[in-house]
Amino acid sequence: MKRAGRLLRLAPGFLAASVRRDWPLAGLALLGLAPGVAALVAWLQIAWRVRELSYSAAQFGWILPPALLDAVTPAGVLVGTGLVTLLVGCLGLSNAYLASVERRLDDLALLLSLGLSRLELTSLLLLEAMGLAALGTFFGVLLGLALSVVSWLPARDYLGLEPGFRLFFWPFVIGALAGLLATLLFVGVTGISTGLRPLSVLSLRPRKHWMRDWGQWRFSTLGILFTGVLTLLLGVLAVGWQAGVTLAILAVVLATLLNVGSWLLTRFYWRLPEPANWPLWALAVQGLARHRRQTAGMTLAMTAGALGVGLAALGWVSGDVPATFPLWVAAMLLVACASLVLTTSALAALERRQELGLLAALGARRSRVRGLILLENGIVAVAGGMLGAMLAVVAWSLVGSEASQTRAATVAAIALLDVMAALTTAWIGALPVLWLIARQPPAASLRDQPWLTG
Repeated sequence: MKRAGRLLRLAPGFLAASVRRDWPLAGLALLGLAPGVAALVAWLQIAWRVRELSYSAAQFGWILPPALLDAVTPAGVLVGTGLVTLLVGCLGLSNAYLASVERRLDDLALLLSLGLSRLELTSLLLLEAMGLAALGTFFGVLLGLALSVVSWLPARDYLGLEPGFRLFFWPFVIGALAGLLATLLFVGVTGISTGLRPLSVLSLRPRKHWMRDWGQWRFSTLGILFTGVLTLLLGVLAVGWQAGVTLAILAVVLATLLNVGSWLLTRFYWRLPEPANWPLWALAVQGLARHRRQTAGMTLAMTAGALGVGLAALGWVSGDVPATFPLWVAAMLLVACASLVLTTSALAALERRQELGLLAALGARRSRVRGLILLENGIVAVAGGMLGAMLAVVAWSLVGSEASQTRAATVAAIALLDVMAALTTAWIGALPVLWLIARQPPAASLRDQPWLTG
């Protein structure tokens, strides 16, 4: 009871200080988490209507082969697409929260040295993460209600549902539970694991630890594990044991492939040539190499978004049914990807604010600084978009019954448009960061200030 009373006294001041220092996290919670929760709620509403119905390969065969479609069920496909959108948003929020915790390691180490126990520090960080979860989930559920309404007609035409729109109660409960649980796993656990390592910060020479040697893989491994757990729990609640287990296995396989592909592309960026006559390109390559976690996360988002958009577009040109609804699903995934790009760009600009301010102070035009950020995002978007488009073509050719009837030129055009969509998404997501950089004087960038608040 004594420890609980001290925690209750410490919590308001700790949370108030966190809000004052890292208030943009609240905005990132809305931008990253709310669209994912909204998509999951909306697609769960439709899944609740089709749980007992059967559909032909013309409607879902372009995304899964018949055997897997029978095991996962069409409702499971809808649940899975909503979860993918949610997880992309959580990835961006997780990156932002980890950056916030890492910037406060000195403060956390001081609290521990002054007598705060690890359990109390864990509780404070968990309260902080759950506050973000509650904020993003609340607005996500409200946005999911609106999305359920506006996407009803495309879903009804695509799936051939009976007229009569209605809302179900349990999709809202499961969507809210998913938002809270996903934030707890992806933001809370990883943030706490980082926040509980601050004692080494007090030493002049941090000790070498085997976990740091594979730090970039640690978060990917945890992400794959959490994806499987979250998909299993929500899949069982939404579509039953058999379909939920199959969906969880597919989610783990897909998450593993996307993570491995994103890290391979990240290592590829490091090996790009740096010609002396193009300094902007050299700076962009060096920036991508220095910020590996953000670069890998953005690459994963671009790959997943291009994969979803490519499958939807290929199903649209080759199917016999209206494909407006799959394009809605792909559009929500792109919104989540854009929010992740915004988070990644903001973090990269934050960590490099002194470098960017020095460039401006030395006479570099603001257009050059903005061009540097756009070039970095463009490299990642083109590489991730090409990988996602290639995976979409391969998956569609393996499971699509109309693949042999579609001309190669049409498939190539869709793949090209898919890459362009990824590039456009990356640049749109970076626009707020470019605006912040444009309004901040170089002298302010050279000072050690949190975020880009000026």
